[in-house]
Amino acid sequence: MCNMTLISTFNPQTSWQPPQDWLCIETLDAHTGGEPLRIITNGFPELAGDTILERRQFARENYDHLRTTLMFEPRGHADMYGCILTPAVTPEADFGVLFIHNEGYSTMCGHAIIALAKVAIQTGMLPAKTPETVIKIDTPAGLVTAFVTIEKGEVTNVRFQNVPSFVVELDAEVEVPGLGKIRYDLAFGGAFYAYVQADQVGLNCTPEEHKELIEKGMQIKRAIMNSRKVEHPNEDDLGFLYGTIFIAPPLTEGVDSRNVCI
Repeated sequence: MCNMTLISTFNPQTSWQPPQDWLCIETLDAHTGGEPLRIITNGFPELAGDTILERRQFARENYDHLRTTLMFEPRGHADMYGCILTPAVTPEADFGVLFIHNEGYSTMCGHAIIALAKVAIQTGMLPAKTPETVIKIDTPAGLVTAFVTIEKGEVTNVRFQNVPSFVVELDAEVEVPGLGKIRYDLAFGGAFYAYVQADQVGLNCTPEEHKELIEKGMQIKRAIMNSRKVEHPNEDDLGFLYGTIFIAPPLTEGVDSRNVCI
């Protein structure tokens, strides 16, 4: 047996720096009840357009590769959600926002508004006013107002007033391959959703059913998209079905219902 001295040239304290011509995008990751939100705070190219919908279209046509870079693995994952901060387009708004995810660009997102409102106050993006700070945000769907409760310098609660909501049709029916005839309500609340009673497909909106909820929710969404045209009365870019919302009885006393958005 002989002794050998290994001389390593490996140095973990590298001085390497990325080339100056590389695009550097800064983000801040947050969660709302487990729902992720990657907030793009700096470095995203300027978006042209006089409205948030125009900027959304510009991003989709010119910078979609950045959306996939930020949302897909290895930087993101299948359920990653994010937003791009942009200047306000209405006089009363504090700032504007675009919503992005693994499939594209959504028009409104409640969990993102809640996370963004908290982050805006906690990081000093906007000044805090006790006991409640009002934040007005231009979204693709319209102006959304968040109300941030502050106690002892900390955000303790966030609620928001959404854009006007409306029902398109109640008790509509669609034939879904493998599931049969499904009854649903079609309504808008920043985006169009099909609302389905979960017991129609043998589900109860529990964590153990998450795979079935996703599969059947997507089946229903695709069937509705193939069977009808979804139109917004004012904006063509808002005229699409975003998802399926399953509704089930509550599991907790004092709660009105239980739902899962697919």
